[in-house]
Amino acid sequence: MGDAVPNLWGHQTGVLSEYADAHVDTPDLAIELPTGTGKTVPGLLIADWRRRKLGEQVVYACPTVQLAHQAARAARREGIPAVTLVGGHAGWPLPEVTRYDGAEAIAITNYSSVFNASPKLGRPGSLFFDDAHAAEQFVAEAWSVDISRFRDPGVYAAVVDAMRPALDGMFYHRLNENDPDPRSRPDVRLVVPGRRGLVAELDKALSTATGNLAWRFTMVRAGLSSCLVYVSWGGVLVRPFVPPTFENDPFTAARQRVYLSATLGRGGELERAFGRASITRLELPPEAGTPRNGRRFFIFAGLASDGTDDGEDLARAVVQSAGKALVLAPTVDKAVDTANALNPAEWPVLDKEAVATGLDPFTKAEHAMLALARYDGMDLPDATCRLVILDGKPDAAHLQERYLADQLRARITLEERIRTRVVQGAGRCTRGPADYAVVVVLGDTLTRYLSETGVRTALTADLQAEIAFGRENSRVPAAEVVANVETFLTQGDDWRDNAEPEIARLRRTAITSPLAGTELLGKSVPYEIEACRLAWRGSWSDAAGYAEKAATALSGSDEVRHYRALWLYLAAVWFHAAADAGNPTARAAAEALVTRATTASRGTTWLREVEPADNQLVQISADDTPAVQKIAELLAKGVKRASHEALVTSINEGLAATEAAKFEPALSSLGALLGAEAFKPPGHGRCDSAWCWDERIWLAIEAKSGQDPTKAVPLRDVRQANTQLRQLAADRGLAAPPDGSASVIVSPRGGVDPEAINGAEHHVYLAEPAHLLAIAADTAAAWEELLSQAPGQRADDLQRLVRNVLGRNRVLPTHVLSRLTTTPLNGVAVAPSSNGDDAS
Repeated sequence: MGDAVPNLWGHQTGVLSEYADAHVDTPDLAIELPTGTGKTVPGLLIADWRRRKLGEQVVYACPTVQLAHQAARAARREGIPAVTLVGGHAGWPLPEVTRYDGAEAIAITNYSSVFNASPKLGRPGSLFFDDAHAAEQFVAEAWSVDISRFRDPGVYAAVVDAMRPALDGMFYHRLNENDPDPRSRPDVRLVVPGRRGLVAELDKALSTATGNLAWRFTMVRAGLSSCLVYVSWGGVLVRPFVPPTFENDPFTAARQRVYLSATLGRGGELERAFGRASITRLELPPEAGTPRNGRRFFIFAGLASDGTDDGEDLARAVVQSAGKALVLAPTVDKAVDTANALNPAEWPVLDKEAVATGLDPFTKAEHAMLALARYDGMDLPDATCRLVILDGKPDAAHLQERYLADQLRARITLEERIRTRVVQGAGRCTRGPADYAVVVVLGDTLTRYLSETGVRTALTADLQAEIAFGRENSRVPAAEVVANVETFLTQGDDWRDNAEPEIARLRRTAITSPLAGTELLGKSVPYEIEACRLAWRGSWSDAAGYAEKAATALSGSDEVRHYRALWLYLAAVWFHAAADAGNPTARAAAEALVTRATTASRGTTWLREVEPADNQLVQISADDTPAVQKIAELLAKGVKRASHEALVTSINEGLAATEAAKFEPALSSLGALLGAEAFKPPGHGRCDSAWCWDERIWLAIEAKSGQDPTKAVPLRDVRQANTQLRQLAADRGLAAPPDGSASVIVSPRGGVDPEAINGAEHHVYLAEPAHLLAIAADTAAAWEELLSQAPGQRADDLQRLVRNVLGRNRVLPTHVLSRLTTTPLNGVAVAPSSNGDDAS
C-alpha cells in the first residue's frame, strides 16, 4: 500500500462525515464530487464500510470494463478487499465470486453486469455507481435494441418494413437507397407502434434478431407496447423513453443505491438515467472548502487570428510541444481520424482496445496519441499526459438524443448531459488540485457551444474563468499561442505572474446560473418516470394521467415548450390505448391532448409525421393554409410547363452561384414557388429576400453565399439579421412579426464569431446554401407532381392535393421553417411563443 493516498482532502472527509451522520439508510443517494476532486476513493471507502459494518454484499459498478479495472487498482492501493467480476459470468473465478457472496470483499464490475437479462450478482445489499453522471447511455443500453443498417442488415430491413405504414413515402424511399443525399442521412423519424397498431409487426420483425440483439429484445419484449422506435438511414433504435430499471431485481432489492457523480444538476438528468423518481443529493458541505480541479489552459484552435485550416496546424504544433495527447471525439472513428491528422511524427495512435485493461501502453510511451469516444472516467494525472483534445460537440450519443435535439427541438433536455461530457473531457488530465493540462478545442460546433453565454454561465466559476481566458488568448497568431502553451507547460514565471492573476480575477467576477427551464425539467421528472413505469405495465389510463402531470410541471417557460409537447402527445397516445382497452371516456381526452400538443409543438413538424394521416387536427395546420391556397389558385389559372421549367432551371443555377446578382433573385423565385409573397424589401441594409405567408410565418433571408468559407460569420451580419423581422413588421404597420418567424443567414461559413453568438437574438439562424438547394429540389419535385395531377381537379380537391403533395415533399411553410432553423446562432434557441399555447 506504499502508493495509497496518504490522506484525504478536506472535501472528501466532509462527504464521508456527512454520509455517516445522515445518509446510511437513504435508499437513493447521489454524492457530488466534481471532476478531479476524487470520487472513487470516498466511494470505495463507503462501500467497504457497508460491507464490514452491515455485513452486506456490495457491488461497485463502473460504466466500462476498463474503468472497472481502474477502480480495482484504486481499491488495491487503499488496501480495500475487492474482486473484479467483469465479462461473461461463466468466466468469473469461483474463489472471487464466493468472496463477494460471503461479504468478504466488494465486487467491482461494470454497469452491464447489473443491468442485463440475467444478472448473476444476486441481491446485493448496496450498489455503488461510479461516474453516474454518464450513466444514461449505459443503463438505457440494456433496454435498447440498437439496430445498425451495416451490422444487422436483415433485422434493419425487417423493422423498417414493419414500420412502413407509419413512415411517409419519401422518407421510406430514402431509407431504401444505398447512397441517399448526404443531407437526408441524419434525419430521424419517431414511430409510436402502440399508436399505429404496429406492435405485433414490430415483435415479429425483432424476433429475427440473433446474438446480442436477441438478448436486447428479450429485455424490451414485455413492454414493447410502450416502446418508441427511432428510424434513420443508418439504424433503428427501439427503447422505452425512460429505462424500466424497476424490472431489475438486483437494482430494486438493494437497501441503498449510491450514485457517485461529478455533477448533480437541477434538471433531473440523474433520475431519468436510472429511472428513479427521487434521489437525495449529498453535495459538498460548506466547511469542506472549495475543491480545485487543477489548472486548464483552453486553446480554441479555430480562433487563431492567422488560422486558415480550422486550427489543425496549430493543434499539431501543440501536440508536438506536449509530447503526447488524449483525443476525445463523439465517435471512436472520428477520434482516430483526428489523432492521425494531428500526429506530428508518426507516433503510435492507440484506441480503446489498446487500453482495455489499463492505460500503461499510453502512459509509459514517450510519445503517443490515445483516441477515445469516452469523455469521462479516464485518469491521466500529472506528467502522464498534459494535453487533451476535444474534437466536436458530444450531442448525439444515440438516435433518441438526435431526435430530441433536431426534430423535437428540445435541446434543453440534453444540455446538462452535453455540458457534463464536455466538462468531464476537459478534466481528464487534471486529476488533482496541483495538476495542470492544456485543453485544445477543435471544430466549429464545440467552439460555438463554449462561446454561448448561457452555456458558460452554467459552468463553475473556475471553468468560466479558464474558458474566458482561453478564448481571449486564442485570438492571436498561432505562433504566439504555441509560445504561450510552452510557457504554461513549464509553469514559468510569466504564467504565474501574469496569467494566474488574470484567471483569478475572471473567477471572482463569474456568476453561475442554470439555463432557463432547467428547474421545470427537475419538477417534471418524477411524473415522467411514473408515467413510463405504468405504461410499461400496460396501465394506460394511469400512465396518461402522469404524463399529463409531467406536461403541467413543464408549463410556464417557452424554453421547455417543445418538450412539454412530447409529454402531451404521450399522454394522448396512452389515453388512446386505454380507449382501445375499453375505457369509454379516454378517446375524447386523447383528442383534446393532441390538440394541446399541436399548439405546443408549433414551429416543428414532428407531430404531423408521427400521427396517423387521418388525424385532421394534426395534418392541417393554419400556418400552411396561405401557401396551399396560393399554389392552388396558380394551378387553377394554369401554369405553362415550359415557363415553369425555365424558372426551376434559373432557381437552381442562381442558388448554386456565389454572385449576389444571381443568388438573390433565385431566392425570391423559390419563395414564390413555395406559395409565399417573396420579394427583396426596399431600402439600405434590408434582407435579400423576404418570404411572407400572410401573417402566419415570415422568413427574412440574408444571402451570404459568396463569403469565404474558411472565415467566421461576423458580428455585423448578425446585428443586421437581428433587425430584419422588425423592419418587415413596420413596413406592414404591425407591432411585431408573427410568432415563430425567423431570420436566416445563408452562408458557407460553419464558424461564427463568438461575439456574434452572444449578440444574436433568438430568432436568428444559420443555414448553408446546400439547404436551400435541397429545398429547391424538393419543391421542383412537388411541382412536377402537381402539374401532372392538377388538371381537372375541383377547387377543394385541388387544395387537398396541394397540401398532400407539399407535405410529402416536406415543403409546406412549416416544413421550410423547420428545415432552415436547425442551427440557432445563440445555441439553445428560445422557442418562439405561440398564441394560445396551453399553460396548464
